This record gives sequence, C-alpha cells and structure tokens, in this order.
Amino acid sequence: MARWRYAVSTFLLCCGFASVASAQNIEDGLVLYLPMNEGAGKKVKDLSPMGFETEMSGDAPTWVASDNPRFATALEFDGTSNFVMIDMEGQGADINGHADPDAGLSICAWVKVLDTALDAHGQNRQPVVMKGSGAGWEFALYVYDGFEPGMSVWDCGGSGVSEPSGGQLGQDTWHYQCGVFNAEDGVMVFLDGEDAPVAEAGVGGGAVCDGPRPVFIAHREDGQWLNAQIAEVRMWNRVISTEDINVSMNTVGGLAVQPAGKLTTMWGALRQGS
Repeated sequence: MARWRYAVSTFLLCCGFASVASAQNIEDGLVLYLPMNEGAGKKVKDLSPMGFETEMSGDAPTWVASDNPRFATALEFDGTSNFVMIDMEGQGADINGHADPDAGLSICAWVKVLDTALDAHGQNRQPVVMKGSGAGWEFALYVYDGFEPGMSVWDCGGSGVSEPSGGQLGQDTWHYQCGVFNAEDGVMVFLDGEDAPVAEAGVGGGAVCDGPRPVFIAHREDGQWLNAQIAEVRMWNRVISTEDINVSMNTVGGLAVQPAGKLTTMWGALRQGS
C-alpha cells in the first residue's frame, strides 16, 4: 500500500521561529471542512473550496464548550434526534472520488463519544459521517457499540466492499479519527495521527456505489444516531497520507497549532516543498 504514503519535507519560518512538518497541501482535494466553531446558531460553515450550505435537524445539536485544548467549541449530538446535513447533490456538486480507482476518499473528525447504542437500530454502530440510504448506500465513518472506530464503504445494495473496525476510542475522551479508502486498496482507519492503522481491510464484493443522498453528521437515514461531541470534520476526494493526517489534526479553524510562544501558520500555506 505504498500509494498511501507521501514524502514529507520540512520548512522553516523566517529567523528560526518554528519548523513545521509539511505534507501534501491539505487543501488539495478538500471537499468539506466544518470546523464547528461558531458556538451558536442553526448553521455550520463549510470552509472548504466547495463552500456547501449546511442544515441542522429541527431538534438541533447543542453547542458546547470543548475541553479539548485545540478548539473552544464543539457540537454535541444526543444520539436520538440530532444531525447536520450537507446536500451536495442538491447543490450541484456531489462527490464521487470513492468510486474512482484513481482518486479515493478520506474522512477525519475530532470525536468524543459520550455513549453508544442509544438508537433503536439493529446494527451495533453509529456514524460520525454518513452518506447513503436505500436509494444507494455509499460510505460511513463509524463508531461501534464497543467504542471501536471503523469505516464502511458499500455497494448500492448495502453489501460491504470494505468495512474494517478496531482499536479503541473509549468513552468521554477526544480522539482524531480518520478513515481512508481507495477502490483498489480498501480501507484504513487511523487514530490520533499514529502511523499504523488500527484497522484495515481490502476490497471485495460488488462495485462501490456512487449515489445521490446527502452527507449526514451523527446520523444514518434508516435510524442510526451517534451520541458524541464532534468538531473539525473534513473530507477529501483523495487518499491522504499519515503526514496529512497529522497536519490536519493540528490545524483547527484554519490555523496550524504551534507550541506555546511560536508563530501560527495559515494552513493553506502548508504546501509540499514550501
């Protein structure tokens, strides 16, 4: 799976103020970026180049103060009725990189799972990010009832093309969960920027589905709901590297997080070879 690794370069900010590990520009292929830092209101902003409009459930998730030092606020989902929806197809720009062997899909989010198995759905998992329904199942970044992170990619009928799970998120603890998928190689799931995946699986079964349904945060349309605090949700139409994961993990609200007393760097400037 060498294609999932990219060379890392380093660059120095002037006068030796700071050095930053630089991966492929994390704006490349970015199709959704929801910092969830508004702190109030019924909308979350998409800061990706796509600039999608978003919509909250009528019973809206709750803005909460975050105990993660990287960001001040997050959205809390109750596990029974809350979601954020992004209707990409309805806005004329649905994504399909997951169905393209020459592209791919990556999803990352900061997640603090509060509880599991609060919904009445028969499956033992709940989505952080989800796309698909009976009109065509596509993909999900998942939390399992035992607090294992996972990712699923399906054919249109809902049979798994690749859907591993493993590792441990724990309860009431923040983790940076990422899943990456390519139609030739399958899925890898990563936690907290570690180089080794906590779960992986190749491809099998039918063709990957490219369907029309919206993206949901913390909800699957047939009745799955996640009880968690969520922030810094990103999606790319490519397979990102572990170096990209680390850059995005420490880049919140559009700014790279530096050690105390160091400069901050606009994340759009973190370019390979800079």
